[in-house]
Amino acid sequence: MNDNPRSESFYAKVQKYGGWAQTPTERIYAVFEDIVDPSRIGFSIAKRGYLARRIDDDIAHVLKLSAFKGRAYGLSYGVSLSYVPYPYAPEVKWHRTMKSVYLDLFEQPQEHMTRSEDWPGGFEFTATSMLGETCFLEELDSIWRRISTNVLAWLDATRSLGQVLSRCDEHLAWNWRGPRHSPEARLVRAFTQARMGRLGEARTDLERFLTETEGGEEARANLSGALE
Repeated sequence: MNDNPRSESFYAKVQKYGGWAQTPTERIYAVFEDIVDPSRIGFSIAKRGYLARRIDDDIAHVLKLSAFKGRAYGLSYGVSLSYVPYPYAPEVKWHRTMKSVYLDLFEQPQEHMTRSEDWPGGFEFTATSMLGETCFLEELDSIWRRISTNVLAWLDATRSLGQVLSRCDEHLAWNWRGPRHSPEARLVRAFTQARMGRLGEARTDLERFLTETEGGEEARANLSGALE
């Protein structure tokens, strides 16, 4: 007898869906697009796994189907910022077209489970692709139905440079329990300050970022040049 409730629940799910069956990759992304229905919320398909809508020359909203360990998938949401370089070594790259959108500042629903009472809890935040397409579809659909209102509200409140700066400050104040995001909020904050014409504050943020991350000379040279 298995005394682990999580193990019992998992193997009950394996039995429910008829055993192991890997969902084909092309179907994984097709299911994601069908569930979110991007045109209904003003998004379009930017590239595989990325849905985006352009707000202005600086900001695009992004929904991403993120892959995790064990062939599980979850949702990430955030902004792609045309003025933030990432990666920045060995050379600087920008995200200025819909095809090149990137999550420069983003969040994932599981990060809110212990931070906000406004977010739904008590549910799995990843969908497995190991038990067939029906299982994957049902789990991903359940996740999207539970979080879509909060995700779209977050995006609607992140439409200007000032609002992006506020999001950076929120991230910097977080008590991180896992790996920090890349690029880090301090870097995004520096380039947002620069975009707003606050070069003094931008240089201070960039220097602090380079110090905290022990950025090498190549990173320092590339980022300093990009900032100016």
